[in-house]
Amino acid sequence: MNHKLFIIAQGTFIAIFLIAIVIFYPRASLELEGNKVSFKAINANVIILSSNPDFSNPRYVDIKENVSFNLRPGVYYWKAGNGIIEGFSEEFKIDSEVGLQILEKKDGEELKNVGNVKVNVTKNKDGSFVGHIILEPEESEKIKEGEYVGRETN
Repeated sequence: MNHKLFIIAQGTFIAIFLIAIVIFYPRASLELEGNKVSFKAINANVIILSSNPDFSNPRYVDIKENVSFNLRPGVYYWKAGNGIIEGFSEEFKIDSEVGLQILEKKDGEELKNVGNVKVNVTKNKDGSFVGHIILEPEESEKIKEGEYVGRETN
């Protein structure tokens, strides 16, 4: 009889323990749109974010329900936490986007960086290199006649 009570007590303890983990386990969902990252939390109050899979350089982002921010291109690792338990780590990647746009203005044309990385633009005229422009994302500069070629700057 004592063995049956002991087994029932162990089973009850394990069931309560598993239910507690399910209830208190921190969860979050991730949504990527370009270089904008959005987290929606369930039972989590922090997102732990790192550029290393071992989380040797963690960044802690406090969240209540939803949080969004922009990140540079690269591979990131994240997990949700609630001060008691940390969830399993996951990864996501933000790709580099190089984009240039020519804007017509009243006083001439402007070249605008519409990508999410810094761009090195070289200017050629009559087949010869004549200069370069470095544009940060959303930055623009007036341009004159010639050929412009852009590529990502490290």
